[in-house]
Amino acid sequence: MTRIMRDSTTATDIPVQGTELVAGYINGIYAWTEEGYGRFPGIPHILMDIHGDSPHAGVLDVEPKCAPLDAAPSWVKARHKLLPDAYPPVIYVNRSTLTPLFNVLEADGLHVVRDFRLWIATLDGTRKVADMTGVTAVQYKRARNQKDGHWTEEPGPAVTEGHFDESLVYDDEWHHHA
Repeated sequence: MTRIMRDSTTATDIPVQGTELVAGYINGIYAWTEEGYGRFPGIPHILMDIHGDSPHAGVLDVEPKCAPLDAAPSWVKARHKLLPDAYPPVIYVNRSTLTPLFNVLEADGLHVVRDFRLWIATLDGTRKVADMTGVTAVQYKRARNQKDGHWTEEPGPAVTEGHFDESLVYDDEWHHHA
C-alpha cells in the first residue's frame, strides 16, 4: 500500500488534508520550526539533514546545494551507530545521481537494502524507477513555479497544486505510525 508524503521548504505551504507523511528540514536555511511540524499532528514526521552532520535525522539529502555525495558513507555509519535497531538510513537523491551515490557508498563497503535505502526524486510524474530495490519512496511531483506571487503553470501529473513536492512511499515499515 502506498502512502502520500509531502515536503516543502516552508511547512505552511503543505496542505494537511491528504498528507500521510510529512518531511521537513532540520538544518540549513529552510529548517522547520517546532510550529511547522506541529501543523501535522498524528502524521509521521520525516526529518531531513542537508549538511550530513545530523545522523538522528532519518534522511540525508544529497541533492545540489545540500550534503555532498561523499558525506553519505560517514552519515550512514553514524546513523547505524546512533540508532542500530532503527529503520535503515534513507538517502534522498536525484535519479541522475544514483550511480555516483552507489559508487561512493560501495567504495566504503555499504550496500543498498543492507545498509541504506533510497528516496529517489524523478519530479517528472514517474512514480517508479526501473529497479525498485531498496527504494523506500519516489518523489514524482514537484512544486508549481511562481513569479511575482503568481503561479506560472497549472498542476498536472508532475506538478502539485502548490509550493510542495509529493512522493509515494512504498515501504509500509517506514514511519508506519506517528
